[in-house]
Amino acid sequence: MLMFNGGFLISLAYGLAAFALVWIYNGKKDAQAFFEVYTISFKTIISLGLILGAALLVNRTQHIVAETIEAAFEDQLTDDYYYYRGRFASRAVTTRFSALLITIGFIIFVLSQFPLSPLGRDVMLLAACAEYGVAAYIGRKIMYAALMVHSLSPIQIKRNLFGARELDPINTYINAASTLTVIFVYIHVSDYYGAPFWFNSVIGQSIKLFLLLPAIIATPVLLIFNFYPRAVLQKLYHKSVELEIKKLRSRLRNASFNEYEKDSYLIEFEKMSRDELRYSLKMALTDLPIAITILIMVLQPLLKR
Repeated sequence: MLMFNGGFLISLAYGLAAFALVWIYNGKKDAQAFFEVYTISFKTIISLGLILGAALLVNRTQHIVAETIEAAFEDQLTDDYYYYRGRFASRAVTTRFSALLITIGFIIFVLSQFPLSPLGRDVMLLAACAEYGVAAYIGRKIMYAALMVHSLSPIQIKRNLFGARELDPINTYINAASTLTVIFVYIHVSDYYGAPFWFNSVIGQSIKLFLLLPAIIATPVLLIFNFYPRAVLQKLYHKSVELEIKKLRSRLRNASFNEYEKDSYLIEFEKMSRDELRYSLKMALTDLPIAITILIMVLQPLLKR
């Protein structure tokens, strides 16, 4: 929580520093106008703080994915896994992803025009573009974490991973990152789409539709890369259950039980294991409101028109 709250502290510090800068160069009136836009009209202080906090949390816990996978599978990992792990950790890839989104955001916000003096517009532009860049960083982490999990599909299970739920930390990491990103995108799109931009560029209010871009990009990324890894983990856990049942059958052959007792024990164990596995799948499906939230996030601003 300290890491997450740090994002809001950074956002507040940036707002105060920008307020002081505008005051020094443009005077009190322009500084007050900037701070009102930053905190009330666009609520950038909230959306920037949220995405920065999420990024700090994702960065601090990103080691969980590789450590969990490598502890579970050791020398069984494929070339695809190491490729995706390299992309997951690559600063160069992060820079390219973020730079692309920052450039797109820069064009959108320049054409939309913040209702401020030139210096006020510049510091708001910096904050808004930073939101795009940091969101791209988190989206990239989610995508490559999911692809790392995808590379595990063909691996043969050699021991029971389901008993201690050894792969669950991966699901927790992806779910936390995607949920925080959904909240950020919803707040950002809702506030910016209805915000008082000037729209005085050559294309006028036509640029307004592009303010929905974060939601349009986030929808496939968060839906596909949040739910697909769970399907892979379920498949791996299913293989673990099959392996455990096979071992149990082998041990029971020489046990001092009659055939009825052996069959009863085996059936009960198999039923309990499969029920627990099925229950964990249902628990994953309770996260489907994420999909509904994203759809509402995209449609709500349009329905208000």
